[in-house]
Amino acid sequence: MNEDIHEAAARWHVAQQHDDMKWCGFTCWLEADPRHRLAYDEIALLDARIDATLPRPAARGGTSEMPMRGFPRWAVGSGIAAAATIALALGIGFQGEQPEAPAAREFASAARTTRTVQLAHGVTASLGAGSRLSEPEAGGPMRLRGSAFFNIRHDPARSVVVEVDGYRIRDVGTRFAVNSANGVLSLSVEEGAVALQLPGQTSETLVAAGQEAIAQAGRVTLRPARVANIASWRSGRFVYDQTPLALVAADIARYTGQPVSVSGPAAQRPFSGVLAPGDRQAMVSTLTQLTGLHAESDGQTVRLVDRTGG
Repeated sequence: MNEDIHEAAARWHVAQQHDDMKWCGFTCWLEADPRHRLAYDEIALLDARIDATLPRPAARGGTSEMPMRGFPRWAVGSGIAAAATIALALGIGFQGEQPEAPAAREFASAARTTRTVQLAHGVTASLGAGSRLSEPEAGGPMRLRGSAFFNIRHDPARSVVVEVDGYRIRDVGTRFAVNSANGVLSLSVEEGAVALQLPGQTSETLVAAGQEAIAQAGRVTLRPARVANIASWRSGRFVYDQTPLALVAADIARYTGQPVSVSGPAAQRPFSGVLAPGDRQAMVSTLTQLTGLHAESDGQTVRLVDRTGG
C-alpha cells in the first residue's frame, strides 16, 4: 500500500477530531478504492494503540504540554505520511519490546449514512450519521461519539458497558438507543434494562423497557418512551418527543456533516416534531419554523438563538 494512501488516511483520521469534518468527502474517499478503508483502519488502530502506550506529559506552569487538539501525539511535529510510516514500525517494536497495549477496533459512519457493525459477544450496533464507536479487543467499555442503537444478546455472566461524553451505560441484555451532545444525553430502552451512571457520580439509575432517560446538568429525568420512535433515523426520519434542542441540533450537524449549535438556555428547551432528512439549510429552516428560533450563520457554523436574544 503506497505512502500517498497512508498519508490521506492519516489526514482523514485527524480531520475527524474537528467540527468542520467533511463527512461526504470522507465517504467518497473510502468508497473510491478498497485499499483506502484498509489504510484508514490501520491508522485508526495504530493511533489507539500508540496513544494507550505513550506516557502523557504533565502540565507545567498551568500550560498543557499536550499537542494541539485533533492531532495524534505521534503525528505532531512531523509530516503525517512520515509519522504513519514511523508508527507502523513502532507498532512492530511494541509487540516485541514491551507489553501489548489493548487494541481497539474503530468504526465510523459518514454524513447522511448509517452503519451497522457486528461486535464481540453477540453485540450489534447501528451507528447514526456522523458517529464513531471504539471497541477494545481486550475487554473494557466501548466508547461512542454521537448516536447509536445497540442490540445486545443477554448473557448473565457479563455486562456490556458503553461510555459516551462521560456518561456510563451498563447493559444486562437489551436493545436501546443513545444520543449525546454537549453534555446532554438521551437513552431510550426498547427491551430489557440498562443502568445509567452520570459523570462524576457512583450511583446508577435503572432505565427499563419502554422508558427514556434525559440526562443533563447532573440530573436524570425518566419518562415513557414511544418504542416505535426509538432511533427513528434507522427508518429515514428524525422523530422527537420532548427532546432537548441541543440533541436535535447535534443530529442535524452529524447528518449533514456541517456544524449546527443552539445558543444559551434554548439548548435545553424540549422539542417535539418530525424532521425529514435533507441538507443543512432545509433541516434548519424546518426547525426554526417549528420552534420560533432564529438561525445565524458566520459562513461556517449555523447557530440557533432565541428571537428575544436568549
